[in-house]
Amino acid sequence: MKDVKLWIFNADDGSLVEEKHYGSAQEVASQRFALPQGHYQILAITNLIEPFFTTDQTRALTNWNNIQIGLTNLKDVKHNAYFGVADVKIGNKEGSYVVQNPMKSALSELTVIIENVPKGTEMSGKALDAAWCLFPTQKNSDGEYSLPSIEPTEVEIPTILATESTLQSEVIRLMPTIQGSPTSHIYLRLLLPNETLQEYDITAPAMKVGGKYELRLNYNQMQPKMNLEATINGWTNLNNEVEIK
Repeated sequence: MKDVKLWIFNADDGSLVEEKHYGSAQEVASQRFALPQGHYQILAITNLIEPFFTTDQTRALTNWNNIQIGLTNLKDVKHNAYFGVADVKIGNKEGSYVVQNPMKSALSELTVIIENVPKGTEMSGKALDAAWCLFPTQKNSDGEYSLPSIEPTEVEIPTILATESTLQSEVIRLMPTIQGSPTSHIYLRLLLPNETLQEYDITAPAMKVGGKYELRLNYNQMQPKMNLEATINGWTNLNNEVEIK
């Protein structure tokens, strides 16, 4: 992992105590911080390179809940970023504290597979309700740090051509489904070799932060509107993701 950013906040008043930037996870592991007695919250983000961005002017924040992770370019994201939040209380006794900060992926990952398509079919589409950004220091409805924004954005599914009878996309990396939505929506467009255009509106379970998903469909069974449920009808949740420490 490269490009590790670390923030330490005072949990009582939200003030920033330390902000560091390291070239690798190994550099972070060797660091020592002299902190007085108190309650602290630690945020670490790695692989935060283009197209990822985080909130500018972090030192001006009065509330660490405002920190965002977002994407400057939503199309064809080649890598994931990882983040972790730790809560630390330091007592009045002298000594050292070893802090473990488990990391998880910021983006969801989706693969689209369509079987038994006519050779030469072209597929394109969009994920319609991915979050605009992620708040890594706010808790979601599951009580975990990582809250998607309410504002939706569309993520383009790159166009691919069927050279055989199966269409399979590359891994599509995108922000999780918007906050509060139990479902995700995917629009697929198939252009057949005879120039016939077929469009599909697909509803599936919400994509969560760090989740890996596979949308597998049989062309002969596809309908203009499809409602998929977890682990059946072509939608597979590929988690559990391994924690990176």
